[in-house]
Amino acid sequence: MVKFEEYHEDVGIMQRKLKFKGKYKEALISGRKKTTLRLSTELKPGDVVILEAGEEELGEAIIERVLDIRIEELTDKHAAEDGFSSKAELLRELKSIYGSSVLREGTRLKLIKFELRKVR
Repeated sequence: MVKFEEYHEDVGIMQRKLKFKGKYKEALISGRKKTTLRLSTELKPGDVVILEAGEEELGEAIIERVLDIRIEELTDKHAAEDGFSSKAELLRELKSIYGSSVLREGTRLKLIKFELRKVR
């Protein structure tokens, strides 16, 4: 889930975080993972966020795009941009996070494309 408005002393302002499981750290840092799918978001293009994997802040990213997409519209290309080898692998991971009862045909997701700009 995306958490918002967390205070960061180094910049002295409230800043949003985009949180990931720790297992995605290397894919995020390497740029292999450039998107994420969420059930909802308040993020919009141009927003600057802190990327966090596990409990570790990785750096700042800019949100490039936020698209509405139905689960059945996902492709292998979407999976690759999200750091997965196939659509099937991506769907397995999404179902492990959100559950099969939530992710069924017609479920609308938010595809968030971001670029890691400043690694900490």
